[in-house]
Amino acid sequence: MAEHPTKKHNIWLLAQSNVAVKNIAEKLADILVSRDFHFDWHEHLYTKIERNVIRSDAFGDHVVGSERLLLGSTVILCTLSMLSSQRLATSGYTRLVPVETVIVDEASQIELGDYLPLLGRFDRSIKKLVFIGDDKQLAPYGQDDLGDMPSIFELQHLRQDALFLDVQYRMPKPIGTFISKHVYGSRLKTSHSINSRRSCLLVDVSHGREARSGKSWVVSLIEVIRRRMLTELALQNNAEADAIVVIARKFHAQGKTYRVITPYDAQRNALERKLKDAKLPWENKCFNVDSFQGNEEDYVLISVVRSNNVGFLNNLRRTNVMLSRCKRAMVVCTSRAFMEGKARSSLLGKLAKEWPDGWVSWRDMLQGGSHGVHPLTSLP
Repeated sequence: MAEHPTKKHNIWLLAQSNVAVKNIAEKLADILVSRDFHFDWHEHLYTKIERNVIRSDAFGDHVVGSERLLLGSTVILCTLSMLSSQRLATSGYTRLVPVETVIVDEASQIELGDYLPLLGRFDRSIKKLVFIGDDKQLAPYGQDDLGDMPSIFELQHLRQDALFLDVQYRMPKPIGTFISKHVYGSRLKTSHSINSRRSCLLVDVSHGREARSGKSWVVSLIEVIRRRMLTELALQNNAEADAIVVIARKFHAQGKTYRVITPYDAQRNALERKLKDAKLPWENKCFNVDSFQGNEEDYVLISVVRSNNVGFLNNLRRTNVMLSRCKRAMVVCTSRAFMEGKARSSLLGKLAKEWPDGWVSWRDMLQGGSHGVHPLTSLP
């Protein structure tokens, strides 16, 4: 896309969260982001796009200052709440770049009421409104508990004219075929160069046990209320965390690019600590499932945590997100007995059943396999 096209097109790219905006921003131009998010939590995520970031504390009170910061840009990224704020209007950004074409990414995560400020304020200027999302992935926050918080994809009069993008290019073919069969009614096709079933490896951490950890109570009250997951935030599995460190060390030595995802914040915190203690890269390595939607990586390590109660695994949408992030291969640390028992009806349980040749024991992972060949060396 030319930096200064002959015909001026004003485009606002929106998402619900700063993380989702960051994912788009790494490939595109200017972004408006809150100062607190930038400094207090995820500053290191913005290194690639630092020169294009306009923090909220840099907003001026007049158009001239804002125009100098924009440098003629006509494509702006921000959260839905930021665009709806009076501060943005006062700074003159919506006058300099009129809100004409609006593209909302991950729209399935946004509750209908959250669009009212946008539509109420810019109803006269909006010429085109595009919603992009996947209603088989994360739902609006709170829907899982309340059941009455529909997203834009639950509106039948809009859904009937929606376009289904039926080819995925991220996941290796065996994983993509499994996800298509069990989540998308076999409608999702795969275009990928990797056809090996070794793209999915399941590590039987049979001695792992889910346990409560009080350390997750440091999560802010607002975050706890937003997720409605107070009882689950504090779950962790130390044996699985140790397994992840062993695998991460091997991947690091091989020069593989990888990320670690897990359903629970306490486990994510434990994983970061253990990676740091092991002198392995830990910043921007560990994520909970919700914050990793929209992300991808060559190799994805998954710590399931659960060993007794199904919990998170009952949620098809969130499990779909967890299992669909890898570009080359994924390694799932869990208990085989649990997968073949209480969790057998879950999406992950079905994957474990369809991948009997994908299991390796924790002992083989530590000792290098029964024939001296480490299981990780066979990954694509």
